[in-house]
Amino acid sequence: MGGIGVVLNPNAAGSRGPGCEVERLTQLIGGSGEVAVTTDLDELEVVLRRFHDNGFDIVAVCGGDGSMCHAVSRIVHIWGEWRLPDFVALRGGTINNIARTVGGPARPDEMMEGIVAAYTAGRPLASVDRPLIRVNGSLYGNVVGAGLITGFLEHYYRARKPGPLSAAALLARCGLSWMVGGKLIGAVVPRISARAQCDGEVLPFDVFTIVLASSVSHIGLGITPFYLSGRKRGYFHVLAGPASTGQLLGRVPRFRRGFPAGLDSLYDNMAQRFRVEFTSPQSYTIDGELFGPVSVLELESGPTVRFLKGETR
Repeated sequence: MGGIGVVLNPNAAGSRGPGCEVERLTQLIGGSGEVAVTTDLDELEVVLRRFHDNGFDIVAVCGGDGSMCHAVSRIVHIWGEWRLPDFVALRGGTINNIARTVGGPARPDEMMEGIVAAYTAGRPLASVDRPLIRVNGSLYGNVVGAGLITGFLEHYYRARKPGPLSAAALLARCGLSWMVGGKLIGAVVPRISARAQCDGEVLPFDVFTIVLASSVSHIGLGITPFYLSGRKRGYFHVLAGPASTGQLLGRVPRFRRGFPAGLDSLYDNMAQRFRVEFTSPQSYTIDGELFGPVSVLELESGPTVRFLKGETR
């Protein structure tokens, strides 16, 4: 058995771009598998169970990081943590940090063309291994956060056309709001009362502006703050603390180059377990999707998965 299953989320903005057409992807897959369009989570569940029953050993998701989060979380429960298929992250959403970290062709059809050709010919495929982060025992993803990241996403999704330009514009507006003492920056960067532990170590803060954990390096806009991701198998990178808006904005050049922030107000370390207890319930994000609110955010290193990026050269 075996085969390739492709899930296409038509609700993701990028899935309407070139290279994401159902007909084109179906032509590329041919008799090697199936391309399925899923318009809601119930349809996604049905499709993934069919992929599992058909013995597919590669699942590609075209719809960005949020679509990947929902697909991966269901796949883990359907396949089991230690029998997972290989994954392909196709750039079909407004947030594609997983695909950028993995690498490979930007266009979904070009990525799938190389993978299908190598797969059907039995040639080796290039890949990147990353641990999933298990969130509160049941959800799985690669970038998890609360505080600043959640506030930014809530405002970002209000844009008429979310994308890199609107994200850059929002970042610029936040910088201006901080300089003039405007209301926007206070809404985007809240001060959250909480206690946190990382692998048993209690963090020396009781207020947080930023809580972030990631197993991939990118977070968008060319910013790669997670320089420790992928450094040690089974670990993810944590950035958390009460760093001020000015401190974080001042470190953007370092974040863009993948350098440590070097702030006493920002805990910066690898982790296998990270727990945050909020004084009042807070929303959180997994791979750009918003969840919650919750009183506790419990993160653990989950199964290591294999992301394919094309034929080995």
